[in-house]
Amino acid sequence: MSSLIFEPSSGKYYYHYPFPVAIVGVKAGEKVNFMSAAWHTQLSFDPPLYGVLISPKRYTNELLKQSNAFSVNFLKFEDYKTAGFVGRTSGRELDKVKTFGLKYFDGKVATVPVLENAIACYECKIVDSRTYGDHILYVGEILGIHYDKSYYENGLSKSLLLYHGNDRYTFANSESVKFGKEEVYDEINKNRKG
Repeated sequence: MSSLIFEPSSGKYYYHYPFPVAIVGVKAGEKVNFMSAAWHTQLSFDPPLYGVLISPKRYTNELLKQSNAFSVNFLKFEDYKTAGFVGRTSGRELDKVKTFGLKYFDGKVATVPVLENAIACYECKIVDSRTYGDHILYVGEILGIHYDKSYYENGLSKSLLLYHGNDRYTFANSESVKFGKEEVYDEINKNRKG
């Protein structure tokens, strides 16, 4: 018998967290805005597609409608305040760049802002957008990637800022375990012999 609790209505749910924090950057004309997004995902390697989910109520959504691109910035754990600053304020009410002293540079390929303190960033051209429930999924084709190799080993970062849900942040503070195809078949063969 399972010890799992069943809820017939999910309401707000965080059972799949923690999740990397993405800081979505948009530039529309002279307006630059950043917002934290916990809901984002890789969609395809070929072509390289990345999706971000934005509420229609957000100022970032207004700017995305005026732009054809966005950046997806990833921070190190120590920069959790930046995520909170840009995630819990609105660009309609204040200039986040000035208010929080955010430093950025223009993308190399797309017209997007790239945070200087990002440990990685994807420059994306919008190729599709669709409404799903209470959010809009913006699909971007990755045109280029910036990353700080001092924070990555074999493409993985233990310093990456993760959102734990309910305004809480964490990071990968333990060793990772490799268990891929080779290890799976080693286990299958070991079990067959034993």
